[in-house]
This record gives sequence, C-alpha cells and structure tokens, in this order.
Amino acid sequence: MTKVIAIVNQKGGVAKTTTAINVGAGLAKHNKRVLLIDLDGQGNLSRGLGCKTKARNQFTIRDALLNIQKGILTNPTKGILTARYEKISVMPANKQLDAFEHSLKGDLDAPFYLRRYVNTLRQYFDVILIDCSPSLGLMTLNALVAADSVMIPVDPEFFGVEGVEQIVAAMTDVQRKMNPSLSLEGIVIVRRNDISIAKRTNAKNLRLRYGSKVFQTELPTSVKASEASARGMSLLEYMSWNHLARAYASLVEEVLANGRN
Repeated sequence: MTKVIAIVNQKGGVAKTTTAINVGAGLAKHNKRVLLIDLDGQGNLSRGLGCKTKARNQFTIRDALLNIQKGILTNPTKGILTARYEKISVMPANKQLDAFEHSLKGDLDAPFYLRRYVNTLRQYFDVILIDCSPSLGLMTLNALVAADSVMIPVDPEFFGVEGVEQIVAAMTDVQRKMNPSLSLEGIVIVRRNDISIAKRTNAKNLRLRYGSKVFQTELPTSVKASEASARGMSLLEYMSWNHLARAYASLVEEVLANGRN
C-alpha cells in the first residue's frame, strides 16, 4: 500500500527540503519506489536533486494540477523526472506554481486537486513525499488533504515549538472537514550544534507533549548538506559517513518502522 507523507513547516530554515530529499533517498536504498513532489514554487527540492526547472514548456506540478482542475486526462506520470544520482522520481516545481496558487482563490474544489492527482500515482510508487512551501497556504492545505500522514521538522526554539502547535491545529481541522484518515507521522527535532539550554528544554517539552510521535532521531547540522544539494544529490549519496547522513539513515529506519506498526 502506498504511503503519502507531507513534510510541513510554515517556518523556513528547518531543513524541510533537505529532510524530504534524504528521507526519500534513504527509502529508495531500502528498495522502495519513491516519488518526491516539489510543492514549493522556489523549486529547491527539484534543483537539490539535479532537476532543471526552467526549460521552456517543461511539465511541472503546476501543469499536473491545472489538468486536474480542467478535467484533462493525461498519463499520470507525465513530467516526472528521475533524479540525477538517486533512484528516486521527482515531480518538479517552478515559480509558475505560485501564480497558479493565487489563481485558485475562490475555487471551492481547489483543496482537493493534489489528492486527485496523487491518487492516480499510488499504483506506481511505494512512498510519495510532498515537500511543502514554508507557509500554511492553499498548496500546503492541498498536501494535508492528499497525505496519509504529516512529518514536521522543527527547530526547538520558542517560535518553532509554537509553529508545531499551529500545524497540528491545521491537521485537526483538515481531519474533521476533508481528510479523516490524516495522521501525524512524526516530529523531527532539528538540533543546532550549538543548541542552547532553552532549546534543550523546548525539545524535552515537545517529547513530553507528543510522546512517541517525536522521532528518537534528532538531526544535527552540517555544511555538507548544502554541498550535496549544490551537486544535485542527497547527503546519503554524497557523503554517507557524515554525522547528519547517519542521522538521516536512522530517521529512515524509524519511518519504515512506522509503516510496520
């Protein structure tokens, strides 16, 4: 059974895209058929996996959703690319996605377009990861409606912890109105190497509040992550012995264990 995980945080700089890339790459190393959907008009995930996003007439997630909106039937896998170095598939995004999101205001069906698209892809993939933009806007709402579960990377500073509460509240609202089966995959604590006493306390409080829904694995920082992205590959592929790469490998094991529970 295909599992769809939305990776969500309305705050930037919490390793959301890096987590999407490396969890996807790690799952592929476990022989999972993985699709990453870039749902951010910045296209960082696409570029971080070596996918060009500026080619004329390139088919992107915006085009797939536009076809769903218009009721146009196409090959479900149209536009899906293969990452340059990884055995994972990518549905890219570019800045046209932001304009499309703006155009959907007032469209009552708009929150359901991504779910309809994702459902056409479930037969082709074991895991679909959706990398959301740093907001709780309409595209993120689409991801929550389409997903089976939500992963939340969080920097345990005050506003980061507060942001988790906002995401969980948004999830609860979506569960009640549009996607009753939506669940919390887990919260990933992104710990800075110079983590303060306040952050340690916040991380502890997150574990007390959310219990087993906070992954045991915590993610340190590493400059090698940006180096890997600049080369269009995951850190697991670029430098598997790096401390952050090892942490991602551990996180992937936890995600796989969730699927067996």
